[in-house]
Amino acid sequence: MKKSLSSLVLAGALLVGAVAPVTANAATTSSTGKTTTSVEFTKPTKPVTPVNPDNPDQPVGTAPGNTDHGGATDPALSGDLAFLYVSKGINFGSHQSVTTQTEAAAQSFKAESVDSQDFGTGTPNANLVTEVSDARGTNAGWNVSVTASDLTGDNGSSITGASLQLNGAATEANNKVVNSADDTIASNSKTLTTGGSAEVLYSAAEGHGAGTTAMQIAPDNISLSSLPVNVKAGTYTGTLNWTLGDTPEA
Repeated sequence: MKKSLSSLVLAGALLVGAVAPVTANAATTSSTGKTTTSVEFTKPTKPVTPVNPDNPDQPVGTAPGNTDHGGATDPALSGDLAFLYVSKGINFGSHQSVTTQTEAAAQSFKAESVDSQDFGTGTPNANLVTEVSDARGTNAGWNVSVTASDLTGDNGSSITGASLQLNGAATEANNKVVNSADDTIASNSKTLTTGGSAEVLYSAAEGHGAGTTAMQIAPDNISLSSLPVNVKAGTYTGTLNWTLGDTPEA
């Protein structure tokens, strides 16, 4: 009996001795410190020349034929959000005037050619091209809208209410919106009424659209329709008026 009791007491003493150092370590305190990190970014340098619409991170050089901004505001004077380039013209060809409403309703003319410059490829670009530069450094987004004026003839007549379709959402290889940072830009298909209100063709949401962005629409995706009967013979011209807004599409 005594031997058993002695063994039990010894075991208890060993257990207490093992626990005591752990309790002492838990009570040890430590000190802490903080280091502040910082970095500053300034807004990018704005581009001053048109860009290759297939690769908008590649500015077009200043060689002859590459200095025309196609009716866009001169980017050297237009601020941090500006058009770099818009195509100068669209030609829908020559067509015979019709005398019945049925014939007029069936008329729809594809663009036969677009007047765009050579963007460093050696030949003029065949597509309707618009280019935007956003160097604000705010990532606030933007939108590009367009109106179509009446078609005015060299005979003194005019055409109001015709339809000009711009299929900006087509998925063909030569129909595209490309941003220099591979950013997401939304494009639309719109029908403009000559003499009518503006339509947003493409836009960058808030947080998108910085850098340079180019949009191309192939002639096959541009058409003119809803023309009246008995159009007086002559050559009719109008304008597409482009506006770059400093906020995303509403």
